[in-house]
Amino acid sequence: MIALAWIAVMSVQAQDFDRYFENKTLRINYLHTGDAQSEKFTLKEYHAGGVWSGTRAFLMEPNRYGDILIEVFDSISGVPVFSRSYDCLFNEYRATEEAKTITRDFQECINIPFPKQTIKYTITCFNRLGVGTVLFAGYFNPKSTPTVPFSDDYTTVTLHQGGAPEKCLDILFVPDGYSKADAELLDKDLKDFTSYVLDCSPYKENKNRFNIHAVKCYSQESGITDPNKGIRRNTAIGCSYNTINTDRYLMCENVWLLYDVSDDTPFDVIVILCNSKKYGGGGIFNFYATVCNGAPEANFVVVHEMGHLIGGLADEYDANGSGEDYFPAGVEPKEPNVTTLVDFGSKWKFMMDPKTPIPTPETPEYNGKLGVYEGAGYVGEGVYRPWLDCSMKDIIYDNFCPVCTKVLIEIFDYYSNRESK
Repeated sequence: MIALAWIAVMSVQAQDFDRYFENKTLRINYLHTGDAQSEKFTLKEYHAGGVWSGTRAFLMEPNRYGDILIEVFDSISGVPVFSRSYDCLFNEYRATEEAKTITRDFQECINIPFPKQTIKYTITCFNRLGVGTVLFAGYFNPKSTPTVPFSDDYTTVTLHQGGAPEKCLDILFVPDGYSKADAELLDKDLKDFTSYVLDCSPYKENKNRFNIHAVKCYSQESGITDPNKGIRRNTAIGCSYNTINTDRYLMCENVWLLYDVSDDTPFDVIVILCNSKKYGGGGIFNFYATVCNGAPEANFVVVHEMGHLIGGLADEYDANGSGEDYFPAGVEPKEPNVTTLVDFGSKWKFMMDPKTPIPTPETPEYNGKLGVYEGAGYVGEGVYRPWLDCSMKDIIYDNFCPVCTKVLIEIFDYYSNRESK
């Protein structure tokens, strides 16, 4: 039933790309400002250039896995012509103690196909109860609105070619903390991390449905900023550990600069490759992911964080109750691989053996069996996961469960202009 619903949504939302858009990208830069109680968006500027590498058949995103939704409309007819959702660092900040008293600005942006005629676009923010509020509306006239041209300052390389950009998911590696003296190390790391992706299911079975590119971007200094160790490095895009006061959270707050660096090649998602031996990283749906190059678990980290980035997958582990407010009682999570059983029928129930109990006990007889296991989304009770030891839970490389695998394949379907089966 879910598969049929997916096909119906994709078919209904298929758009005539050439009617509304040029083969070019428009980037909208804006600030996301606020604290624990309030938020707003402020337009910064528009950038334009390159080609449109995203899907041309299904311009309306079939699932809203992100808390921020961009919707684009033809300004005359009001017809919706494009949508995309994403999660953001601001939403994680506003859950911190600091956000109770301090207002901060966070850079965000969105890539959309370049319109042929004037468009209206809106930014809607959804809270954890699933209630959306439109916080910004703007217009863009391609004939009169000023734009900044895309840059062409960096060398780009293709590490894996599965097909044409408009028919594949395009993954872009952006390095940070590699000086020119680290050029050989960067080449090795790009080769290694490409292999980590290609050798992991379901990527290895779908190699013709995604591309991997990289930008050769060098930093003034080698290494990554780590405030808790008193380490400061002058790097290309300024990645840092201890983002929002979490030691191993390695993120980039210079999002506009990140996109400036990335403009030189077609991409759908960005993975930042950081030159550091310290375990760390992060992944935010349709925003970006980071990974350290030197940790022994780097192969696991990159595919785990790409699970967040590409599939909107939740972490399936318990983090001592830190997520108690993240999944409110009485609400089914939007993340496809966790459930509170409020609306389990919309998740993986149809994939399960009808004889498997719900919830499912963590006993040997259910090892390797799809179920409903308690403990996920950073809490030990009330949130459930589909597998005992998926790569979204444990530090195990190449071990995505059937549910996470299905979600990633659906994303491949979306970007390769195919209807999911």
